Amino acid sequence: MDVYKTTVKYKNLRIDYEVKSFRLKDVFKISRSSKSNISTIKVSITNKKNRGIGECIPYKRYGDNLSQILKILKSNKNYKNIHQIKSLPLQNAISNAFYDLKLREKKIKFLKIIKKIKFISVVTIPIFSKVKFTKEVKKYKNIKYLKIKVNQKNVFEYLNIIKKYSPKSKIIIDANEGWAIKFFHKHENSFKKYNILFIEQPIKSNQDHLLNTKIPLCADESFHKKSKLKNIKKYKWVNIKADKFGSEQEILKAIKFAKKNKLKIFFGCMVSSSLSIIPMLRFAKFCNLLDLDGPLFLLKDYKNGLKYNGNVLIYNKRFDYGYL
Repeated sequence: MDVYKTTVKYKNLRIDYEVKSFRLKDVFKISRSSKSNISTIKVSITNKKNRGIGECIPYKRYGDNLSQILKILKSNKNYKNIHQIKSLPLQNAISNAFYDLKLREKKIKFLKIIKKIKFISVVTIPIFSKVKFTKEVKKYKNIKYLKIKVNQKNVFEYLNIIKKYSPKSKIIIDANEGWAIKFFHKHENSFKKYNILFIEQPIKSNQDHLLNTKIPLCADESFHKKSKLKNIKKYKWVNIKADKFGSEQEILKAIKFAKKNKLKIFFGCMVSSSLSIIPMLRFAKFCNLLDLDGPLFLLKDYKNGLKYNGNVLIYNKRFDYGYL
């Protein structure tokens, strides 16, 4: 891919960008969409001696798209404040690139920030056929945390497969707004028969007020910088994704809000490369559980990217982020 030198600046520093495409190992299907590849934008911020890098993932559900972000990057503006940039994913990429630049300037290794190379992360199984789903469950037999993407169809059949082949796994069900409120309430007692840690975003975010359950729930699409959080207390957990909040400042604000309201933090990601995930490890210490398995679905990641061994995410200190 070509690297495009631009005239757009952040704090008087030039931003260059590169559009990258990553093929996935399998079709990644959720209740509302599916994909076999992803497009990302790698941004670089440079000064005379150093450069910092970051990645952004445009996500249609939140009104983001590639052409909008490229239009911003092709503008002739000098942004003094990250919040002037009208794209949360791009804010995040530039924020991470600027953070990287400062680490390199100060000769600070990223490992010094995150303190360790191994982290516990949930592993996700997207919507697959029953045969492939069973194969994946057997592969991750009795893994501690297993997240499954499901719609209303066959949900209990899939839960029974986990109960049979991976009974010790704590299950996170991610419905991605795909269930009807009647379906959820009708089957509430049935869910109690399984080892479910919580159900993530069972219904559409604008229907939160209809929820009435003792089953632990996690807000994802309902927990966003632009969301009205009136009914967020219907949930026990919130999924904080960097691309939903933008800058480091806003991510820390979301973390502070969750803690103030006694909400557990599930720190998540989009399907993305290690360049999206690694900078986010600096927030891991604030979270109850990580869901940072985005690179696991890529056919080919960046050099020295993250490795996964069951629920263990392994950071490679040779990855090109921070002072090397």
